[in-house]
Order: sequence, then structure tokens, then C-alpha cells
Amino acid sequence: MNVAVKEPGESLGVKLKGKRRINTNMIMILVSLLLGAAAVYFSRNFIESQVDYYKSQLEKTEPMTKVVVPKSDLRQGQIVTAADLAIREVPARFAHDNSVGEANFQNAIGQRLRTDITEGKALLWAHLEGGDKGTFSNTLLEGNRALTVPVDEINSISGFLQPSDNIDLFLTDRRGGEKQIYPIMQNLHVLATGVKTEVDKTGKPTGRTYNTITVQVTPTDAKRIVLAQSVGKLTATLRNPDDNAPIDTSTLTASQLRGVLPPPPAKPRRRGIEFIIGGQ
Repeated sequence: MNVAVKEPGESLGVKLKGKRRINTNMIMILVSLLLGAAAVYFSRNFIESQVDYYKSQLEKTEPMTKVVVPKSDLRQGQIVTAADLAIREVPARFAHDNSVGEANFQNAIGQRLRTDITEGKALLWAHLEGGDKGTFSNTLLEGNRALTVPVDEINSISGFLQPSDNIDLFLTDRRGGEKQIYPIMQNLHVLATGVKTEVDKTGKPTGRTYNTITVQVTPTDAKRIVLAQSVGKLTATLRNPDDNAPIDTSTLTASQLRGVLPPPPAKPRRRGIEFIIGGQ
């Protein structure tokens, strides 16, 4: 009886070939993934290096300017705050002429938006209700009010009184049949003379072309001034801008005024010849 003798591993030939084929496929897949990852990595680095290169070239050859952009979408009617804004550098030729710039963006703070504006888009003065000058209310310190009071030739300091000046207010009234004067407000900041809110830098008197001034006051001080207008006459005195010293708050009455004035000098006796009539 003939018995066929198989060579070692002959019956496993197919399986061995199958295993060898599977291992080769896995290796090819792994190599492909590695090559793809390497290609993505190097492509990304290449693109970033090219962007940095062209950006550096642009900055060298293109004049840049800084504009203000919102950090997030802002809606119509919203009050603009410093936290809403950021500074972005853009080529000057692409910047809008009406853009809010780094130098004057403070004028935009506190203004109300007249239209929606999207994140990252340059903020324009046209987007704001007050434009590049801002609204008059923006000039007020937080918690303060603007109060307009009538003035005459004296209280306008003959037209020398201007916006940004500081004044003291005195009230003259009558108590117990006697006139008296005393200060009711000191170091008040003048916001406007008439409708004028800017300083005339020529230093020349404007003449009395206005009959009201607008001052910055607290709500409590506003009540004091309004009441004072109804009980007596207000007189303004102009301060030096660097003078912050408090004034004397005592009351001066008419009788005190007469008492502090020196008596009129005695008339000198005329010199002449003395005649003696009679006698022993």
C-alpha cells in the first residue's frame, strides 16, 4: 500500500498564502495613511508659510491703518460700550473714509446704534446716532445732569464766558426786609453757552449773543438752582481753570456790607486867620 507523504507545510499552503496577502494589504493601507497624513501636514505648513510670507510682504509694501470693529453682532438701538469693540489693522486703501479709527473711537462709546452691524465689520460713524461728534448727552459724567439757566450781560461775563469754563453761583435775596448774598454752587462746569458747545480759541469776547448757559450738575444741585431762580437773583463769577479751592460760604447782608466799608474821610479844615472877638 502506497501512502502519500505530504511535504511539511504543503497542506497549509493556501492558508499561508492567504495570511501573506492580508499582511501585505494592511501594510499598504498603513503606508497610504502615513503618506496622506504627511502630505496634509506638509501642505498645511506650506500654505501657512506662504500666507505669512505674503502678509509680511503686504505689510512692507502696503500702508496700514487701524479701524474699530465690533467683537460680536450689534443690534439697532444698542448702546456701544468699550467692551463691544476691538482694533483691527487693515490696508489703508481698503478702509472706509467714514470708519471709526483708533484715535477717536472714544466718541463712539455711549452712542446708540441706528442700524445693525455684524461682527468684524468696520464700524462707521454713519452707524451711530451722533456721528463723529457724539451726542450732547455723551459729554455728561455718569450720574450728572445738564441744566440750562438764563443769563444776562453780567452773568455772561460780557460774552467772555465759554464752554468748558467753571463758575461759582451766588444768590441775592431778601430776608427779614434786608438784602443778603451767599454762594449756592461752586466750581460748576459750563457745557454750553446758548447752543455753542465748543471753545472759541481766539480768546476774543463773543459779545452777548446768548441768553442761556448750560451747566453740569447733580440732580440735587439742579433742584437747588431751580429753586434759587424763583426766590432771588443769580450771579455767576468766572474761575481760573486750575483753581479748585473752595470759596467762603458765609452770608453777607446789607448791614454787614455797610459795616465793613470804611467811614468816609473827614473833610480837612480850611486854614486861615483866626479872629478872636471879645475877651478880657
